[in-house]
Amino acid sequence: MNKHILFVLDYYLPHKGWSETVFEAIISRLLTKWYTVTVLTSRFDNTLPVHERKGDFTIYRIGKTRIGFMCRALGKGIRILKKNPDIGVIHTSTYGGAIPASLLGKIFGKRVILTVHEIFWRLWMTYKGRWTGSIYKLFERMIFWFPYDVYHCVSQYTMNSIRMVYGISDKKITMIHNGVDTNFRNAQEVSSFDIKTWKNQYGRNNRFVIMYYGHAGRSKWLDYLVRALPELVMVDTKLLFVFNLIDSKRTQHIKEQIRKYHLWSSVQILDGFEKNELRTLIASSDMIVAPSLSEGFGSVHTESVAMKKPLLTTHIASIPEVVWGNVKFISPASKREIIQAILERDQRIGNTDYILPYKEFSRNTTVKELIKLYR
Repeated sequence: MNKHILFVLDYYLPHKGWSETVFEAIISRLLTKWYTVTVLTSRFDNTLPVHERKGDFTIYRIGKTRIGFMCRALGKGIRILKKNPDIGVIHTSTYGGAIPASLLGKIFGKRVILTVHEIFWRLWMTYKGRWTGSIYKLFERMIFWFPYDVYHCVSQYTMNSIRMVYGISDKKITMIHNGVDTNFRNAQEVSSFDIKTWKNQYGRNNRFVIMYYGHAGRSKWLDYLVRALPELVMVDTKLLFVFNLIDSKRTQHIKEQIRKYHLWSSVQILDGFEKNELRTLIASSDMIVAPSLSEGFGSVHTESVAMKKPLLTTHIASIPEVVWGNVKFISPASKREIIQAILERDQRIGNTDYILPYKEFSRNTTVKELIKLYR
């Protein structure tokens, strides 16, 4: 077997996102198992080099945006495959890298694995509006018109979605959950001194800290939590809401919506803390709220419960499949249920009747199963 894998990904580190983190975990483990890895991705930041190489790891960057990357990925991929005939497998994912990867597989007779993080189908209309949503829906449909040798789904929910919506044959589908870094996402790795220091630094002493972190996209349904803020703060002045937002198209919009309420003593807005700081931030919080409308796996959700934090989330998509511990489920798109669940939090926190059974999603297991696919 050729142990050289080409990854065609619209975004990769240092771009921030859960997909990027997932593939970094996969690639770093492949390199320890004597694989050679080449990544073709976008150059979203002009300060990034167009070509990097370190040992058996090479990365090429082209195109600033997702569309720019898609337009140029085929030509660059052809040059990479001509230069590296030992590449045995092409691994891509939804959305931007999928079509170029499929074409490269056909041209060079290479096997192609498509990782399906999630599909939105008719939800595009909800997120983008009728006309723009129709275009996104058509683009998603186009991805599944192209052939792939294996459809790697990251949850049973995603697997069943492509079965029902796109009619993908079971013999081409494999389900391998994403891994969770439970060694790092461990509250015991954060000292009580650091937690106390953060509480003092950010004025969180004697407050009940509720945190949201991650993207501000429409699928995260963050708007309903924001709309609930004025009523919650008025009823319970002990509450303190912390938003740690990754920069995205809707981040500024959400910040403006929060600021218009002028709840300066009860809301703190942070900008995408890095990995170590984020862990301390989670450890120093009392509850995580993640009211998603759609999740292919739920990285925020699994990281939060791995940190043994009470989680308020929606009973939808893959979330019930992957979470454990102290979880309160609410209906999607319900400001009223968010308010009720937060105000009734004392009934659940520390009550073992509400603890869901433990689930394990090992990153090492994820890579072992992917290696079976590569072989």
